[in-house]
Amino acid sequence: MEPKEINSNAMKTPKFLICSDPLNEESTEMLLHSHRPRFLAQVTPIPFDEIENRPEKSFADALYVNSEGVMEIYRISIVDMYDRAEEEDIQDELFPATDYFCKYLQLMEKEEGVDPGFPVKDFNDELPGLKILHAPDLYTVVYNGLVAEFGTEEEMDEFLESELNIESDLLDKGVINQFE
Repeated sequence: MEPKEINSNAMKTPKFLICSDPLNEESTEMLLHSHRPRFLAQVTPIPFDEIENRPEKSFADALYVNSEGVMEIYRISIVDMYDRAEEEDIQDELFPATDYFCKYLQLMEKEEGVDPGFPVKDFNDELPGLKILHAPDLYTVVYNGLVAEFGTEEEMDEFLESELNIESDLLDKGVINQFE
């Protein structure tokens, strides 16, 4: 009798799961990261002017433009760690968590029968979490608890190079989100 091969894709646990406590009226949405390092993160809506209030635990901010064209900000912050991990490894998982949460928001809007909004895109894949917004006469950099505004792209580039130590060649290949 030969051993049977087990199909490992049959019941693979998703990397992220959205959860909440339906018996708790004050419950917020939570995000469970089920792969190592495993953690539970709380999703909290915050106003734009509170982005610079940084929690003590690891976090990432999701910027989402809803179906009405209004930008919403959700802070995803660790509340429980189930595995030991370096801060950098945790942060590497929090940035994809923001993408997952934005997909969840789009799904909820579709279920409500409205055209879904869209996430504000990261500047590029090599700099996860860095978002650049451009409105007429204003560039805004948003990066994990940092907000900086500039009148010109040159001033912004100088800041990104000198303060965030981003190499100039990375600044030439990125997405600047345009807003009116």
